[in-house]
Amino acid sequence: MKAPLPFAGALRSGGALLKHLSKVTPKSPKLTIGLDIGSSAVKVIVLGPRKALGGRAVIGQQLSPVRQADEAEIASVIKEAIGTLALPTKAVTLSVSGQWVIMRVLEMPAVSPTELQQALPFEAQRYLPFNIQDVVLDGAVLAPAEGNKVWVLVVACKRDLLERRINWVRQAGFEPSVIDVDALALVNAFLEQANGHKASGTHALINVGSQWTNLAVLKDGVPYLVRDVPWGAEKLTRQLADQLGLDEAAVSSQLTQQVALTPQLIEAVKVACETLVADLQLSFDFFENRFGPPPEQLMMSGGVAQQPVFLEALKAHLTQPVVPWTPGGGLSSQFAIAYGLALRTP
Repeated sequence: MKAPLPFAGALRSGGALLKHLSKVTPKSPKLTIGLDIGSSAVKVIVLGPRKALGGRAVIGQQLSPVRQADEAEIASVIKEAIGTLALPTKAVTLSVSGQWVIMRVLEMPAVSPTELQQALPFEAQRYLPFNIQDVVLDGAVLAPAEGNKVWVLVVACKRDLLERRINWVRQAGFEPSVIDVDALALVNAFLEQANGHKASGTHALINVGSQWTNLAVLKDGVPYLVRDVPWGAEKLTRQLADQLGLDEAAVSSQLTQQVALTPQLIEAVKVACETLVADLQLSFDFFENRFGPPPEQLMMSGGVAQQPVFLEALKAHLTQPVVPWTPGGGLSSQFAIAYGLALRTP
């Protein structure tokens, strides 16, 4: 992946961004740090070396709220979140997501890696809402397609988004070693937990964040559909507050309390989820038309995605089983992205 200077060191050159996206690197690295910079919180996971007969141990975790979205505040929160863990390394893996990240799975002729990199800008430009000169672009072959063709995952990210995130990390005193994509970090977390035994079949991984929902649909462990849906916990809270005539703080309290929920709140959550459900269903229909049967199971991560009232609302709309999912190491599902990032190595 060709990056604008002076960020070539952070982005690691052509092909590095999507290297090993569909499987976790089997090496036994030293300590690695996954940094998930969200709109409401910064989450950090630290993993140690892989054990001989198991996975990698979680040796540190931290969640620090983001109070305001200015650059100085975010850099300060990153410094606080990682600094609290007192780590001997400054290298971190971070990620991007949202409206400035475009992900597509395209059918392309089977060519050499060099020819693929040369062809990517021409193929990607047809799907980009912005100029190809304004993005950092890469692709990875996923699997064979019919004839002499292959399925290729193409990812494009606006340069200024990458530069802004890199600046936050560097202002905090750390150095990006790998830059990934939220939805693909989620895939890595799932495949690590599956450990090659439970990845068969078709699964939808759905991580509900504050502003965006990351979606990945895997067929036998390969992510044939990855996208970000513009819906999250903040939109859910606002819609519930409007429906119920409450302030957002009161709604958040009701969603998280461990007592009986009112029928009004249960019905309001069902209505508020309709936009997300419509986006998910369109994605599943698209997947079915191109790659085969839709997901057999929806695996939910993210803070609000663990709330029973939210899960029940989704079940009322969707035919597939909807189950809460957490990454390895006994972590909260809020750390799913950070855990997947920590699995990546330079």
